[in-house]
Amino acid sequence: MSKLTVEQQEQLSSLGLYLQSMRQEQGRTVDEVATQIFIRPALLQAIEAGQAEELPEPVFVQGFIRRYADALGLDGREISQQFEPTPVSVLPDPEAAQGGMDGVVSKQEQHKLKVLAPAEPRTRSGIGLWIGGLAVVAIAGGGLWAVLGQGGDRPNLNLTERNSPEVSDPAPAAPTPEPEPTAAAPAPEPTAPVTVAVSLTGDSWLQVTADGEEVYEGILRSGSQETWTAESELVIATGNAGAVQLSYNGAEQQPMGDLGTVERRTFTPDGGDTAAGNTP
Repeated sequence: MSKLTVEQQEQLSSLGLYLQSMRQEQGRTVDEVATQIFIRPALLQAIEAGQAEELPEPVFVQGFIRRYADALGLDGREISQQFEPTPVSVLPDPEAAQGGMDGVVSKQEQHKLKVLAPAEPRTRSGIGLWIGGLAVVAIAGGGLWAVLGQGGDRPNLNLTERNSPEVSDPAPAAPTPEPEPTAAAPAPEPTAPVTVAVSLTGDSWLQVTADGEEVYEGILRSGSQETWTAESELVIATGNAGAVQLSYNGAEQQPMGDLGTVERRTFTPDGGDTAAGNTP
């Protein structure tokens, strides 16, 4: 069953014929292009023929079109934008837009994880304690100044009557008690952000969305290491889950799934780690 609307079908047919003609002008076969961008030849043929029933969700079809155009030396971003993954007449559905896709070919396996960015949560508690410490020092210093300021270096004033036969020394001024230091109010504990580090043991297509904004879409090569962060939600979709070793907030790494399968994972600060849109 086709996942495309009538408008999307027309866009796909037009773009497919254009990409096919450009490929043929360059004297290249579908298999050559598919090997270059790690997408199954059957999917490229379906794009050229406008066969929507053979293709995954529209959002991934747009990504395939972009990769195909880039491989032909064209402006993949501009061309792929002519295919609308979510028509204006349809209410956007984030779950559907991030659904599964199919077609990325896995390569050889190798493993090496290296987190390129710190995974510590962004917290201001240390800064709050430092500022509180300065406040205590400033208050204590003010009390010390008050004590020293009323010491013997200040002149004593004789307030007795002039005709008094005896002049008594004025009573020493009582030192001002040192004020109690005000305890610094603890800084509110912020919600820990989400940090996900990935290490590729094979080539794989990935799409990363942080707090509702796409921050990466493309093919990572075997041996690549990347780290992404988000404040409330981080979504990672991959077309070769077994080649993606993943570490969530510094936890032990593990593969996203099996080799050659499509996975979509959602991570949140409260420890949420959900998988959706899996496609064998």
